[in-house]
Amino acid sequence: MRSTNKKFISALACASAMTALAIVDPMGVTKTHQVAQAATDTVPAKSTGVDISSWQGTNLDQQAKSGAQFAVVKVSEGTNYQNPNAQGQIQSAEQNNMMTMGYHYTHFGSNSNQAVQEGNYAVNSAQQAGLPQGSYLATDWEQDANNNTNGSVAANTNAITSFMDTVHDGGYNPMLYSSEWLLKNKVDTNKISEKYPNALWVAKYKTNGREDNPDYNYFPSMDNVAIWQYTQNWRGQNVDGNVNVVPLSNKTTADNNDTSTNAANTNNSNANNGQSSSQAPANPIINNSNATAKPNNNNSTQPAQPTETKPAEKPSTTTNVNSDWTKQNGVFVTGGAINLRTGASTDSKVITQLPANSEVKYDAYRTIGQYTWLRQPRANNEYGYLVGRDNGQAWGTFKEGSATTAKPAETKPANKPAQPVNKPSTNTNANSDWTKQNGVFVTGGAINLRTGASTDSKVIAMLPT
Repeated sequence: MRSTNKKFISALACASAMTALAIVDPMGVTKTHQVAQAATDTVPAKSTGVDISSWQGTNLDQQAKSGAQFAVVKVSEGTNYQNPNAQGQIQSAEQNNMMTMGYHYTHFGSNSNQAVQEGNYAVNSAQQAGLPQGSYLATDWEQDANNNTNGSVAANTNAITSFMDTVHDGGYNPMLYSSEWLLKNKVDTNKISEKYPNALWVAKYKTNGREDNPDYNYFPSMDNVAIWQYTQNWRGQNVDGNVNVVPLSNKTTADNNDTSTNAANTNNSNANNGQSSSQAPANPIINNSNATAKPNNNNSTQPAQPTETKPAEKPSTTTNVNSDWTKQNGVFVTGGAINLRTGASTDSKVITQLPANSEVKYDAYRTIGQYTWLRQPRANNEYGYLVGRDNGQAWGTFKEGSATTAKPAETKPANKPAQPVNKPSTNTNANSDWTKQNGVFVTGGAINLRTGASTDSKVIAMLPT
């Protein structure tokens, strides 16, 4: 693809073939690796697939038997984390005749220089894990403590393109993953699609519960969508479910100049101009109430970096606050998009992405490392968790009487929302970590609402400013 608009089309060799690759890692050291070719290198449109991270095991037999035809494996995050299960997961996918792809959980935000560094790291990690050359390697770009999406649309787009260019130059087929809301509001997808057509992997859910099959009435109304992530609980297996709306093919990038077999652009207008029934409907119903961040894949928000605190156990789902949480009823208004997760950890699965200015009622808070987590009561005695503070800096606004919580050390994050306008009310029933307090917090920017008080917890929604 690139500026010459080349399109990748040829398939890889059979699974048993091995290709010697010269790899230049981010440190400039040239290495040679043997990379296995994919067992299956094409899937037709409307095939089902799953995306997985280190929180899933290395045996994908269950997913394959349930009908998954492709697997997108997390290979890396930032510049110092590699999924320890990636190689085994790729091998299991190939053994189950599933097409393999990869993704990298990004930290670069709108920084193009860092995007290039992460692109090199992702390519090196993918090669080390055995991801076949020519496979799709996506950037997972979403709002999180380590990835600030509040830069300008131009800066965000340039950084994402820099990552995708680096991935392309490394011999992989670039793709961009994010929520429908972020892609429509924070990224110039037209500019990206001019260079890399049909390279969008979009998350949008009909429901946060179990979904076995996609309901195309909720298909994201966007052009150039290649894959739609339509559920975080596919067939009750607590794994993200995806469907490709155009045919996909792993292929090498060096000798593919033919554009004739490339999948048709998924423009909505194409549906009324002979677009095949295998592609997404022309005018899907839009449900803006369920904005989703990358349901950080089965906790694919991925384990924290080796230097970070490992995700804590999910807090009790009963009405009794345990020794780690401080009871407090309050309202937090997000200052920007924030992930709502199933646990207080950035490794917890994303429930949804809360847009800016979302009001979140919480009943307890807890500080874990640099993050102060807010706990949102949900149906069936379950909870959602989102970050309210990062190193003491509020990611939104607490309404009067809500928690401000003790502020950890300084270190102010870039472009974070302003401090809460009100002091906390008198605490009641406080324990060692969480202080009971009712209040309302108004977000000063996009903030993720999570299922736990940790950036490793799943994102429930991104709250807008």
